[in-house]
Amino acid sequence: MFYSKIEQLENNLINGQFKEALELLNSIEKKSGLSDDDILIKKYVQSFICLDNGEFREGYKMAQEMMKLAQESFNLLREIDAIIACVENGSQLSIINECLDLISQGELLLNNIDYMPLVQIKYREAYFYYLKGRIYYDMNKIRESIEYFKKSYKIRLDLKDTYGLIWTLYNLGTLTYYIGDFKASQNYTLESLELAREKKNLVGIIWNTINLGWVKYHEGDLEFTKKKAHDILKIAKKNNYKHIEANCYYLLGYYYLTKGEFEKALESFKNTLKINEQNNSINQIAHAYFSMGMVYDQKGELKKSLELYTKSLDTIGIDDKARLRPIYLVAIGKIYGELGEFEIAKKNLLEALELLHKEEIVILRTHRFNISIAKAYYYLIHLSIENDDSKNLENYLEKLYEINLKNSDNKQIDQIYRLTKGIILKSKERLRDKMQAALIFKDISKENIIEHEISIEAMVNLCEVLIYELELTGDLTILTEIEDLSNQILKIAQSQYLYNLLTETYFLKAKIALIKLEIDEARALLTKAQKIANQHELKLLANKISNEHDSILANIDLWEERMAMNMPLQERINESKHEFLFSKMIRSKIDDIPNNADDPIYLVILKVIDGHCLYSKSFEDIHFKDSDLIAGFISAINIFGKEAFSSSGSIDRIRHGEYLIIFQSKENLLFGYVFKGHSYSAMAKLEKLLFKITDNKQIFQELQMLANNYVEMSNMTKIELDKICDQYFIK
Repeated sequence: MFYSKIEQLENNLINGQFKEALELLNSIEKKSGLSDDDILIKKYVQSFICLDNGEFREGYKMAQEMMKLAQESFNLLREIDAIIACVENGSQLSIINECLDLISQGELLLNNIDYMPLVQIKYREAYFYYLKGRIYYDMNKIRESIEYFKKSYKIRLDLKDTYGLIWTLYNLGTLTYYIGDFKASQNYTLESLELAREKKNLVGIIWNTINLGWVKYHEGDLEFTKKKAHDILKIAKKNNYKHIEANCYYLLGYYYLTKGEFEKALESFKNTLKINEQNNSINQIAHAYFSMGMVYDQKGELKKSLELYTKSLDTIGIDDKARLRPIYLVAIGKIYGELGEFEIAKKNLLEALELLHKEEIVILRTHRFNISIAKAYYYLIHLSIENDDSKNLENYLEKLYEINLKNSDNKQIDQIYRLTKGIILKSKERLRDKMQAALIFKDISKENIIEHEISIEAMVNLCEVLIYELELTGDLTILTEIEDLSNQILKIAQSQYLYNLLTETYFLKAKIALIKLEIDEARALLTKAQKIANQHELKLLANKISNEHDSILANIDLWEERMAMNMPLQERINESKHEFLFSKMIRSKIDDIPNNADDPIYLVILKVIDGHCLYSKSFEDIHFKDSDLIAGFISAINIFGKEAFSSSGSIDRIRHGEYLIIFQSKENLLFGYVFKGHSYSAMAKLEKLLFKITDNKQIFQELQMLANNYVEMSNMTKIELDKICDQYFIK
């Protein structure tokens, strides 16, 4: 029985079944005690259990204890195994130099052993090749890393070391993913996953499923990504695999970010951050900050984004600075550029480029070296043009051209190069250069979409050239071409859940409608744009759109006069391009849009059908005689506007003299708010009030009962509503 347990223990170790091995060792210890060798094996097993649980410091400590005991007992075999356990945990702690020294020490010991069976030597030789692959991978030396993994694969295949093959294939899958060979990545991952399932190796199944989720994420199969991430998250929580749990939240965060569900993305990245802080995983902490910064970047909250990007830069470990620093610098440079701090932006981008040229590759799930360096040049050129700094433009473009030549099979880099060349041509004064730029943008727009950001930038830049041509000629066919282009952008935005782009495109279409003197259509499109911005918490963009809508209302008489006189298109463009910012889309994410407040005048709650007043509150003296009069007025507005603003629960506005009025329906109730000033803050207040009232079941049910039965409101409910109104409308 004892010998069968030894055989069982060896089988557990070979197949990576460390928890089962520990249970077996504990049963042996309880029955007859452990030999010196068994004690060392137990330390080895415990170290790998810590590795699977993400407790890398504890695992590293356990392996060091094992090494010390092995050295004291002159057990070279177990000393080598302790070194393997140290490197496995140490690589997760990013102590790269220590790990390299340990591997060299282990290989030296292995070469000096002459009493071990060849199969045992080959087993550990393959393991050291595998560990070298891991370390060189962390050092960005990808070609060397792949070669070491392939050497490991060959030996493990000869040994029929299934457990070893699972992890060699898994790492080849992640490496080929990072260099952009998604087909090879999927093949390696599926082969590893099949072996893991065959051996019922749970950790192997988990990591391969996560990697497959990333491949599918890149291919656009987002629902597969979400399902697998949730499935693995449940398993990780059940087994207390904290490191795996953090990675699941990381994958889910990017899923939600891609879908435009920013709050869920933030929550996922915060969960990742919390777990990594508990495990003291420095580089993972840094990237959690970086990922959170990406959320705020997409939301247009640039200062918050910059704060988090800077925090990620300050957090990265010493051994990993070469890999991560340039990526973070590119992101920081881009943000400074959008904030108008050109010199700081330029400094960060140039430093990033200097580092990128030194390194072979930068590895992050969402960044690749050649793409990152090309993007860095793109941002630098784009910012230089916007800031009239043409001194080094041709030099930057030449560098980008060289990168394109070296990566001739990479269509993404080729598109970035041509897009950048087009932007330089567009910036020139001569019409011939602008038309040549338009041809480049048009070609990219018609090509298969490789990266949506590039295709969208080409379309937006083409749109701007066409607007320039329209301003020169007043040719109505150009306006039609701009509309067609905006429809293409709209489709991409809808299919890729790019809600900021969707909002901006509706905004552009509203401006086109205004130029065509289709005032109601322009307002309907602005309302749609604002609704999307509000739903997805694009606060700065929502504020900007609201201000533009207010501007139309303030000048409504002027627009109606233009309609009445049927003003020619050329004159409309000349008259409106300064008033309504027609010359460009909202592309700069200005972080300092004034958040002007509204002055509350009057609130009323009506029955939708006939405008019967259920509740009203005046915040100051007004010229209306009674609540029924203003109720009838708002009801009439609602009925008048239904055709244009028919979506249930939407807010819109109308001007009446010095007052602005917004309204929103909820089931059989209509809420109207009269105010002076800016609509954005007024809409936010009305939204909060509606949420508060509908959340209070007693008040909401009484309002519905009043609407159905024409009875007066109870004094208690009126007092409660007065308190709620004061809370939300009075500073």
